[in-house]
Parts: sequence; C-alpha cells; structure tokens
Amino acid sequence: MIILNRRRYQSLFNRFIFTILLTVVVFTENTSAQCLSSANPVGGSENLLVLEKRSVRLISFYRFNYGNQYYDGSERSDFNLISNANYNFVGSIIGYGLLNKLTLEAELGYYINKTYNYNLVPEYSLRGNGFSSGLFSVKYGLIRNNDKRFFISSGFGAKIPFSTKPVSRDGVELPVELQPTVGAYGAVFQLFMVKEQPLTGSRYFLTCRVDVNSENKRDYKLGTSVFSSLFYSRHLMFPWLKGDWTMILQLRNEIRQKDRSSNGWIESTGSNLFYLSPQLNLFIKEKLNVSMMVDIPLYRYFNGTQIATRYGISLNLSTDFSL
Repeated sequence: MIILNRRRYQSLFNRFIFTILLTVVVFTENTSAQCLSSANPVGGSENLLVLEKRSVRLISFYRFNYGNQYYDGSERSDFNLISNANYNFVGSIIGYGLLNKLTLEAELGYYINKTYNYNLVPEYSLRGNGFSSGLFSVKYGLIRNNDKRFFISSGFGAKIPFSTKPVSRDGVELPVELQPTVGAYGAVFQLFMVKEQPLTGSRYFLTCRVDVNSENKRDYKLGTSVFSSLFYSRHLMFPWLKGDWTMILQLRNEIRQKDRSSNGWIESTGSNLFYLSPQLNLFIKEKLNVSMMVDIPLYRYFNGTQIATRYGISLNLSTDFSL
C-alpha cells in the first residue's frame, strides 16, 4: 500500500509540474519583452534557498553569449547591420545566513566586454565594458517541510548602479545595449520552490524573478523583466562514473517589456524567449560545486527587429561553509 501511494503521489506531482509548464508556455506565447546584450546574467545563478544561521555561500561564475541572427517577431530577418554580437561577463554572489530563515545576499558583476561587430567596410566594431548594477537582497524561508522535502523561499532586493555616467569610446557615447549599466536604480522580487525525491535522487525547482527598473538621468527606463525557470535534476549513479555528478535540465522563459525614453516607447525592444539549458554539476570532496551550462534557444519573439542570442555558455563555482 505504501508503494502504491508513493507511486500515485509521484504521478500526481509529475502532472502538476507538467501543468505549470504548459500554462507558462500558453500564456506567455504573445507577451512582449530585450536583445542579447541587455540580458541580465546575474539572474541565472542557482542560489535557491536560505542558508543556515552563520553559514556563508560563495558563488563565482563566468558567462559568454553570442548572436549573429536578426529576428523580426518570431521570424528570421534579412537585416544585417551587425554581423555578430557577444559579451563576456564575470560575477560573484555572497550570501550570509543571518538567521535560520533569513539570508543576506550581495550580487556583483563585471562585463569584460559587450561588443557589436558591424557589417561595414572597412571593418568596424563598438565595445563597452565595466561594472553592472549591484544587487543587495534579503531572502526569507517561507516553508520548510523536511518530512516531505518541500521548500519555498522568497526574496526582495535593491539594484544599485556603480555608475550613472554613460561609457564613451573615442569621444562617442556607446548605445544603451553596450553600456554595462543604464545607471538606474531598481527592485528585484524572487520566489523559489524546491521539491526533492530522495529515493530516486531527483529534485524539481521552480523559480521566478521580476526586475523593475526606474528611469536614469537621461530619462531612459528599461522595461520590466520576468524570468521563470523550471528545473529537473538527478544524481548520475553509474558503476563506471567516478565522483558525485548531477545532471540538470532547465526550461527558462525570459519576458522583457519595451524600454522607454523621453521620446516615448522604443519599438525594437522587448522580447519573449524560451531556452533549454542542460547542465552538468560535479560535487568535489563535499565542498565545491563545479557546473557547466549551455543555453539553447527554443522559441524567440522580438518586438521589432533585434539581434538574438544563438547560444550561451556558463561556468559556475560555488561553496558553502559555516562560521
């Protein structure tokens, strides 16, 4: 009877996850949203739940994104002003368990480059670099059910720009897409849900992050962004596989509303994107997590004509320890 109930519970839970996934796909299909170089790379880090009191979590990560295709709506466009675009980004997240249900976090990041290579003769490119906005947040544990292995945490944070002065190259101010930050303050709301299945070594994650931005000194305002992700992870337990390996599959939806300037809404901004992101994680000596992830676009819809991400690669390092 226990085995039957467990199987029935597993079946119901899998249907529940599938229903959530289907709902996300259906109701965001025609929602508006931002191009490759405006993506927020910090939002993808897998720091989900609150820490134990006096515990510290350190995360370092590197991200590379590349795009060489223009889209108009959901269709490829013949527009080819930019031959390709890319960025290299490094960042870190520091978390501290102030209380058992309350964690303080700081996210810091730096763009090594944000580059546009133009289809011009002679060859011409524009490149920006610098610190992105920092995020200082508080994360609170809403539900912690160890018996059912079910957890929910929420978070709220403030985005603070390191600079409000636009970056210029050779006396020319770079376009907004190549600025490391638009120099505006903002707020971030987050929600994390985790369900574990110890018998099978698998876990389900559901995360949501909402970024709300204010206007900068030039009256430019980034559109509100919503990032939703559904994860499935499973320990890889094979006799021939040495070490503690975990496979993670992520389906991520990124919705960005249109930007606005002093002249009104900017038409070629905002997008609705879906990515499939497979990931491998290695847990070394029960201290260090090393993971590599690849972003593969599944569905793209852009307002106006924009250059799209073709692929992205991420490398994450994380460790927890107690004070």
